[in-house]
Amino acid sequence: MFRNLFKKKLKYVVIGAGSTGATFSCFLYSAGKNVNLISKYDSVIKAAKEKGGIRLISTVKGDKRYNVNIKTEQQYKDKADVIILCIRTPDILSAIPFIKRVSHNKTVIMSIANGFGIGYALSKRFKNLSVLDCAFVGKCRWYNREEAEYLQQREYVELQFAPHTSNIEASLLNKIKDDFTQTGMDTRLISPKQFIELAFERLITRSPFEACCIYYGINAHEITGEKRETFEKLCSELLILAKAMNINVREGFLEEYYSNFEKYKERDDANVYSSILNDIKIGQNSEIDFLFFIVTELAKEYNVKLPVYSMIAEKFKKYNTLNNYLYFSDTI
Repeated sequence: MFRNLFKKKLKYVVIGAGSTGATFSCFLYSAGKNVNLISKYDSVIKAAKEKGGIRLISTVKGDKRYNVNIKTEQQYKDKADVIILCIRTPDILSAIPFIKRVSHNKTVIMSIANGFGIGYALSKRFKNLSVLDCAFVGKCRWYNREEAEYLQQREYVELQFAPHTSNIEASLLNKIKDDFTQTGMDTRLISPKQFIELAFERLITRSPFEACCIYYGINAHEITGEKRETFEKLCSELLILAKAMNINVREGFLEEYYSNFEKYKERDDANVYSSILNDIKIGQNSEIDFLFFIVTELAKEYNVKLPVYSMIAEKFKKYNTLNNYLYFSDTI
């Protein structure tokens, strides 16, 4: 029976109709794949139906509307072969009942989310399902939510993924890879070790920046002087953790990142502001768990002292809900 899964079109369900979820759905739809997009935004569903689909203004695909099946969780009644989580980590917990309802015993879960260790958390929650670790680059943005319009602005779209769990047959991995390659994404199936190294480097480029911003209440433009010293200490502490975890970080990576960060600071867009700081200010759940507290959790596990991370963790400890993700009371 499982062999038949490789012969038919995989049923993809994309959870989250933000910019990344819409981009994934449109790319899959453009290649003739069976895809449903799950949205919590009634306005997006209404606009997409009225206007003949989602409009994606894409550097790769051009400016088109795609008549993707877009539904609420309640409206989707089928089972999914591949579930792609394009939601912020705080929203993963609320999506669990839906994932449970629409999955079968061979469903694959892919998470396109910021942070480190998300695949591990998902594999603890869904012990009988297959989990892929994923990294996505596409520079996706909202354009006009009320008109179901989105931007994809990078000149290429890249997806790298690796099996987090060992119960995924190679033929299924290759079918997923082929499906995404056919969409026009630069798709690479890499080893779990390669993925961990890639994910840790990405953690270095996000976690110290976010930590520095929330600690001082600043944005990227203001990371100078004493604040810059704190920022660099946070980066150095991550290298100490990487060594303890036996994770290889490329030689010269930090110097390269510092150089790019100076250019990054000169930009004047949303990316120079801390998303975590903004969430804290407006009182909503943030991605602080897998972008910050995952570091202090790993430091404890590997018996590593990270004084600057520990200082900031103490100040913001009331926001730490990481245990909600790492230690679930029941499993599928």
